[in-house]
Amino acid sequence: MSRSFSPNFYFLGRWLVRQTLGRVFRLHIQGLEYLPATGPAIICPKHQRWEDIPMIGAALPLPLHYIAKAELFRQPFIRELLGAWGGVPVDRQRPRATLSSFRKLLPLLEQKACIVLFPEGTYVRDRVGPGKHRLIQLLLKLQGQNGLTPLPFFPVGLIYRPRGLGYDVAINIGPSLSSPDPRQAAALTAALMGRIERLCG
Repeated sequence: MSRSFSPNFYFLGRWLVRQTLGRVFRLHIQGLEYLPATGPAIICPKHQRWEDIPMIGAALPLPLHYIAKAELFRQPFIRELLGAWGGVPVDRQRPRATLSSFRKLLPLLEQKACIVLFPEGTYVRDRVGPGKHRLIQLLLKLQGQNGLTPLPFFPVGLIYRPRGLGYDVAINIGPSLSSPDPRQAAALTAALMGRIERLCG
């Protein structure tokens, strides 16, 4: 069993990222004004390299819960870290297990959590890949349960520009999109990917 989310551990981890990776990756953030003071919210960043995860965590002020592939949770030490940092496993080979994981998101969203979902589902370098709407559809199906209101989905572009021995990293947040109907998941995903492409320049 993975360790449960620990806000103190999360903020310690973010501080360590800023003190270590922050020396190599200099952040430039635009669009924070679009984010609400609290969740629930779904953050949908471009995904092109493993550093995207700590960069998003270092850039955004609220604690984040990451939807991550279940394979990572099978490694004992990594499993503990991901659990304490708010990781939510998704088993892409077992749809029923994925549905069970998504049901665990409902109490998090009721507690006004911010969830990070990379809509491409994997690394896509040098371009914006097609979004995968199935996970977004599962999130839309949570709406209305226990009074959960329509969820805002925030597109986020990431741009890495070489700088000496490091990088300047532009993190561009756009206005949210939403849909009350899970049947519109594909259209919502396409609109998000279009916004993400523009935010990536």
